Amino acid sequence: MKQMIPHLAALLLGLSLPVIAGEAPAQRTRPPRPEGMFAPPGRAITHVKGDVWRANNGGWYVAILDTPDGLLLVDTLNVDYAAWLKEELAKQFPGKPVKYVILSHSHWDHTEGGKIFADTAMFVAQEGFARNMDGRYPQLPGDITDRNDDGWLDAAEFDEPAYERPWYCGGMGAIGPKDPDGDGRITPAQFFVNTPRPNITYSDRMTIRFGGKTIDLVFPGKNHADDGTAVLFRDERVLFTVDFPADALVLDSMRSLPSACGPFDGHPISEWIRSYRTLETLDFDMLIGGHGTVPFTKADISEGRAYFEYLRDQVQAAMSRGESLEQMKQTITLAPYQQWRHFETLRPFNIEAAYQNLQTFR
Repeated sequence: MKQMIPHLAALLLGLSLPVIAGEAPAQRTRPPRPEGMFAPPGRAITHVKGDVWRANNGGWYVAILDTPDGLLLVDTLNVDYAAWLKEELAKQFPGKPVKYVILSHSHWDHTEGGKIFADTAMFVAQEGFARNMDGRYPQLPGDITDRNDDGWLDAAEFDEPAYERPWYCGGMGAIGPKDPDGDGRITPAQFFVNTPRPNITYSDRMTIRFGGKTIDLVFPGKNHADDGTAVLFRDERVLFTVDFPADALVLDSMRSLPSACGPFDGHPISEWIRSYRTLETLDFDMLIGGHGTVPFTKADISEGRAYFEYLRDQVQAAMSRGESLEQMKQTITLAPYQQWRHFETLRPFNIEAAYQNLQTFR
């Protein structure tokens, strides 16, 4: 999410509605992309601090660590971008191949380009990443779920959330390039055809020492993904995270309501709060991410945790009073956060997501 991404959102296609006798087929179309919702297009490699760099594809970012022994990446984005990045890295860091790729989580928009670096790199991920590639229906962003419970990934399961909540949810176009017979459905194995399987996995924490640098990998808990890795470049005191706590709606401020697609990605609010607290315990000065156009601080993480705690408390209190969901949407104003981006649009969806979450995870 936080899940809609510009380069996939641009592939939104009109799906035909059921035809009623005597009527011409209707086409479903998306509304225009809201101006300023995502970072503008463009690709560049920019310096962050010390030997840490960041490269972007619009509002999607990867991290780069430059060492005497080669390069370490966090994520690769899509295949086309990864091919561009490989050429640019060869120009800017000549003679330094990519030796490690840390896979932040298994969602396709951040990892599929990994195969471009498979000739030189080892791939490292949290153990849940491998589990998501084991042939079963994987964990996917927001309300992209196996709606018909058949174990296949259907185009409609990605498209319908995007029609229901345009530009906030879903991931239209994700199935098409991997659907060889064009029937609108693929197996989990086909979905991960471009995604490298990790060579090395860890459970809670892992430390890599490479090229004189120390890199800590931390699984914060289940939040947007169930296999996420936060990467701490210890020497530079820079933390790099992806989709949590800054999702794709975040630009130059973390004061942005989460997209709340589905009941917060199917993970308990308590796990989200635990994930925030895990990041707060880490020793760093600067947070950069897979989204967000500027660096952030630990205080920004604390604000995000406080939002989830406030939302949880407000909805729990309303539930204890016996209010219905529709009543909650009227009585829970979330007034302390009314200046956050996307407030008017996402306030009722955040309340609904919290309500569903607290009902499911008691």
